[in-house]
Formats: sequence, C-alpha cells, structure tokens
Amino acid sequence: MKKYLYFQPEYVSKFKCDGGGCNARCCKGWMIYIDAATYKKYSRIQPKSKAKEITSHIKFDSEKKKNIVALDEKNGCPFLNENNLCSLQLEYGEKFLSQTCATYPRITAPFGKFFERSLTLTCPVVAEMILFAEEPMKFEFVEVPEKVHSNHGKITSISSYFPASEKAAEQMLSVQVAIISILQERTLSIDQRLIALCFFVDKLEEIYSHGIDEDELKKLIAAYESKEFLAEQMPLMIQSVNFDAEKFIRLMMEMFEAFYGAKEFLVDEKGRIFLNTVTNTLQIKPDENNFISLSTITANYEQLAEARKKFFADYSTFLENYLVNELFLNLYPWKYNRLPTRSISVFLIIYKVFELLTFAAIQNNLSSKNDLLKLVDWYTNQIDHSDRLQEKIFAYLEEHKDFFELMETLLKS
Repeated sequence: MKKYLYFQPEYVSKFKCDGGGCNARCCKGWMIYIDAATYKKYSRIQPKSKAKEITSHIKFDSEKKKNIVALDEKNGCPFLNENNLCSLQLEYGEKFLSQTCATYPRITAPFGKFFERSLTLTCPVVAEMILFAEEPMKFEFVEVPEKVHSNHGKITSISSYFPASEKAAEQMLSVQVAIISILQERTLSIDQRLIALCFFVDKLEEIYSHGIDEDELKKLIAAYESKEFLAEQMPLMIQSVNFDAEKFIRLMMEMFEAFYGAKEFLVDEKGRIFLNTVTNTLQIKPDENNFISLSTITANYEQLAEARKKFFADYSTFLENYLVNELFLNLYPWKYNRLPTRSISVFLIIYKVFELLTFAAIQNNLSSKNDLLKLVDWYTNQIDHSDRLQEKIFAYLEEHKDFFELMETLLKS
C-alpha cells in the first residue's frame, strides 16, 4: 500500500472526532459546502426518492457559486441524527462525505515530497487540546496510508503558494522549525520572542532578496537556535525596541473598528460580549462632547501594567500554543504570497488583537476554560471566515510600511 510522508504536530494523531465532545459544533450554524462530485453522488443514490430527499436539503448559493446545505430550524445540519452523528456517513460510508465534512478540522498542504497537516482552532475539541497543553507543542514526521491521505480524493490546501522545488521545500521547512523554536523559547517573554522573530524574518527577507544563499540561511538558523546567541546577542536586540503605547492603542482601535462595522456583529452575542470586555477594561467611553480621548485610553492601558504582568505569567503557555499553531497552520511567513516581513506583520497584528481580547475577557471574569474556548471560537471564525480584519490590516500596512516601526507599535521589550 502506498504511503505519504506528513510533517505535523503530534496532537494531530491524537485527535478523534465523533460529534459528542462538542455537540457537533461544526455541523451547526456553519455554511457547509457540498462539492460538485459529492452532489453528483447524492443525486445518484437509489432509490431515486431517497436521492431527491437528500438533495432537497442542498441549495445553490448564487453569490458563493457553490452548493450548500440548507440548515434546519435549529440552525443545524439536517443530516445529523439524535446522537450528533452524520446519518449519511452511517448509511453510505465515509466516501459519501463532502470535501468539507471529510477533512474538517484537518488542514493539509502539499510541501514538496511531503505534506503538512494541522488542525484549525474553530473546532472546540481541537482548541482545548492544543491551547491548554502545558508542554511545548511537538512535531513529527509520520507515514500516512493512501486511504487516510486522500480521504477518497478529498485533500484540501490552504495556500496558493507551493515550493518551486524540493530544495525550496526543505528550506521552508527549516525556516518553520527555526521560527517555532523562537516562539517556544520560554526564557523570553512572549513579546521578546516576537521581537526575536521580527529580527529573524527581517534577515531572512534580506537573504531571499539576493537569491537564496543556502549557506547564509543555515548560518541564520543556527544563530537563532543557539543558546549562546539568545543569551548574548538577543538582549541587545530586544533593548533596541522602544514600545509606543499610544501607537499600540491607536492601532488596536483601528482593528476593532473592523468588528464593530460588521453587520454580523449586530446579531452575534458572543462577539458583543467579548468586544464589550475590551471597552470595559480600557474604559473606552466618550466625554460630554462625545469625544473619545486616545491619550486617556492609553493611560488606562498603562495603569493595567501589573494586571498584564500577571496575565502573561498565568497564560503564557496558552498564548504560545496559539502562536505556534496559527503560524504553522497558515504557512507564515509565506502566507498571502507577500514578503516575509509583510506576512509576519499580518500575523503579529492578528495575534495582538487576540491577546488583548483574551486579557480583557479575563479582567472581566470570563476566565473559565469554557469562556476562553468561546472566545477562541468566535475570534477564529472572524479570522477564517471573514475578510474584514485582514482588509483592515492590509490597509494599515499600506500606510505604515516600516517593519521596525510596527515592532515598536506592537511589542514591549
């Protein structure tokens, strides 16, 4: 039997989905796409009356130009049974699942001779397994049999970027491993790790701009994986970054406008709750002239220094795991087919919005595991299923092109 080589976090092999652990969360309230090949299978099921019954629950979305499942009156998939299991899979087998249903929450991307696979945090079972782990996330190469690899031909990729050669794929993997080691360097604070990441990516971009010098790339990676370099050189690099709290608050306010301006916010109770925690924590309120003072909000933020210090002490592994998973899953620093510094800039802003939301939630006593999983669910949906925040970020970066200025806007040494 043919086998395929996969590089993945170890947690992927441990994940099992039966619909019971999360009350079939992915089958409720989501837009469930039915690919053309699967729709054809459904329409050919015998007897014809059964095929007609199944396809009656599938509608064509003229805007998306795709077939989607019409959810029932409870906002759930009509094919779910009373045990939160898929009746189609039970009756006809796994090969009758659509591409979306067969692969979710697994994300697989071709990577030269191997594939990379990870899981998305929109699945609450996955989010709990990943984010609340105390040990650093570990990775492995595994051999995957044909049946699992193809899932009946249903491989999904999240990126239009593919390595141009086997050598490029190897280099990209070595860069990923180096970045992950930076993000998991627990002798540094979260912001210090991100500062180290920025210096690494800036140098990486310089190497790439000259037509990849493999020796230079190896030297760069070796330096950042060296404990001596981290102990002697990194403190000097970190100290050169001067955090600007007012610029940070201004940037965060701009990003949160993307949520407040979205139509879906008006009907999304979870979004309203978590956005309000930020308003409460930073005491964002207009004065008698209906003016919101940026300097006042900045002062409120700076007065929370001790609370933020405790937050990082208590939740650093939670934040680390979020960073590592999102970086690996989204193929940073190559996502969006942009320069490494631009790609990482998007990654940093997305993370910093998440960090502020998490801090504010905890300050407002939404600190239980269930509360945090609800936050992750809502925020990941905003990132993965809406372009609003990314559009806001891209617009910001068009006006603020200095990578080191962005560092000083976001990161505190």
